[in-house]
Amino acid sequence: MITISNIQYPISNSEKIIKSEKSCGFTMIEILVTATIIGLLSTIGISGFQAITRSGRDALRKSDLEQIRSALEIYKSENQKYPTVSSCNAVLTTDYINPYPTDPSKTTYKYCYVPAAEPALTYKLCAHLENGDSITDNCDSGSNCIGNCNYQLTNP
Repeated sequence: MITISNIQYPISNSEKIIKSEKSCGFTMIEILVTATIIGLLSTIGISGFQAITRSGRDALRKSDLEQIRSALEIYKSENQKYPTVSSCNAVLTTDYINPYPTDPSKTTYKYCYVPAAEPALTYKLCAHLENGDSITDNCDSGSNCIGNCNYQLTNP
């Protein structure tokens, strides 16, 4: 019987609808290929994201060093010399810089201030960049600073 517009029509034996016996679903190979592709794409995405965040932290480090440099120059213009050093940081009051910048990776690295010999008329500012050379220590900061400083600013 076929129903069209609520009317039933009989079907002869020669006109019977034959159902398809094809099974529905995916084969194991199709599932494995799809899972492999998804895994590869997510690995590429995660590694790209990590590289972007490292670059972002490095840019923040460079910006922080410029901020410290500005504060040091203001200090020198008022005191005719650069400040002393305390545990790798320049001794600056909140009049010059507030708050003193910290490395974005928190406790792993520090910004290092290395004044020249007395009277302190020049200095080095150092930081560790994640995308930089991990072997060379450009600052020669000794044991005061944590980590390897591979980026530096000097003055003058």
